[in-house]
Amino acid sequence: MMLKRLNIKLAIAFVCGMLILPISVSQVEADEPVKGGTVVYLSSKIPSLNPLHSAYEVGLVTSQIFASLVRMDENNEIAPYLAESWEVSNAGKTYTFHLAENAKFHDGQPVTSEDLAFSFDIVKKHHRFGKQMFGPIDSYEYPNANTLIVHLSKPHGPLLLAATTPRQLPVMPKHVYGSADDFMKQDAHKNPIGSGPFVISDRKTDEYVSIARNDSHFVDGLPYLDKIIYQNVQDKTAKRIGLRKNQFQLARTDSVMRFSDIKEFSKVEHLQLTPYDGIAGGAIVLEFNNRKEPLNNKAVRQAIAFAVNRSQISNVLHGGYTVPSRSPLPATNVFFNPELQGYKFDLDKANALLDGAGYPKKSDGMRFELNLIYIAQPFMPDFNTLPAEFLAASLKKIGIKVKLEPLQGFAGWAERSAAWDFDMSINWPGDKTDPAIGVSRLYVCDNIKNQAYTNTSGYCDAEVDKIFEMAAVEPDIEKRRELYFRVQDILLEEMPMLWLFDTPSLFFNHKDLFFPSYGTAENWDVMYWKKAQ
Repeated sequence: MMLKRLNIKLAIAFVCGMLILPISVSQVEADEPVKGGTVVYLSSKIPSLNPLHSAYEVGLVTSQIFASLVRMDENNEIAPYLAESWEVSNAGKTYTFHLAENAKFHDGQPVTSEDLAFSFDIVKKHHRFGKQMFGPIDSYEYPNANTLIVHLSKPHGPLLLAATTPRQLPVMPKHVYGSADDFMKQDAHKNPIGSGPFVISDRKTDEYVSIARNDSHFVDGLPYLDKIIYQNVQDKTAKRIGLRKNQFQLARTDSVMRFSDIKEFSKVEHLQLTPYDGIAGGAIVLEFNNRKEPLNNKAVRQAIAFAVNRSQISNVLHGGYTVPSRSPLPATNVFFNPELQGYKFDLDKANALLDGAGYPKKSDGMRFELNLIYIAQPFMPDFNTLPAEFLAASLKKIGIKVKLEPLQGFAGWAERSAAWDFDMSINWPGDKTDPAIGVSRLYVCDNIKNQAYTNTSGYCDAEVDKIFEMAAVEPDIEKRRELYFRVQDILLEEMPMLWLFDTPSLFFNHKDLFFPSYGTAENWDVMYWKKAQ
């Protein structure tokens, strides 16, 4: 926790006007990096190369094609990247960024202050939580091609944290994309041009995407690897055989195997299990549609929370690889209240709440029926199918019949979620480190949108909105902590969704491959082989 508090204090220092000086890229391991080589990542389908696409695997590719403004280093602290230095002034309402003069896009054009301003505007308009990240940005000044002055309408502490990853702020060439209006539909996404450490090399629809080293990268000596191949494999058996036979040198465990298989694969000689060690977290939640009866009744939502034994999901069904959620914030979040325990498993209390809410059991023992949408197998069954089936069995015990509605792929689920066409939904929102970026978006009234990963539950409370707004602009870390503790208490009482279990990120990588598991775990320009392959 000390390290995480240090990071937040660092972010607060930015708001108070600290000058950040350039630092060099350092190595986290003593092994001498081998220049060159190829890594094959075991991927799911990559449906787009639009850097604002919400699919996880799309972000893995575009995070190498585009550069972010700043980045998280091996100490999980914000470090220079495209911005070599910056100053914060005017009580946190003015940011001045100084861009690397040698930074160029893959087509040879320089990265300029106009490109950065253009990227801020694109993200504000089209990113699914752009408003939470960069909403207070009001206007820009361009002293020269490498300096951008950003004026905010109010202080906004999370701005720099939001700029640490190309998933959230890909710096894009204005001369290529041109207009913000039609950005999401542009042909330029077929062959994206960024200023990141890799360039698109080759790809075959639905099979693979290959990226190659950008020899003109603005960070001297990086990247180390020659090539990274994102190999799409759908067949479960092929995934497992390929991992054993070293056809893939890197994979997320949850995309390859069940939690019950991890111990078996940990015995494979060339494989190493590497946990993500960053400061961002996430949780699987049971999202309620707060607009619809009977879920518009707080007592019903609370009853469901009492009826679900979250510890059984994590400790039994998941073998201890997940953690029962205790709050709207994952336990890894720097503003998590460690005193909170969530709702205890109590069927008697659940039944009493439903009786009191006016939903008695009928002759068949059921009170009412609710549908539950989730992503069908083979997509991460431990996070979707398994908890969905467990929830259905759990709620049946208190007289709630659950109609399971598995949907094919992320796109199928996202469409139903965006249309608010559900009673309950299994959702996987990340906290994006700062609650002002990744948590508030799920609850504030002005983010109720027909778009996945926004406030699709329809929950709206003026006090919650006010607290989130105050916390986003508050420069004092202890006052921010007090505000986020307050909002956690309110949300636990209101129960707009049930926080089921905090999700880990676990990777299997070749034991001779250094994998950067810190920060966002996507700084693959510093991934390298320890021995020649």
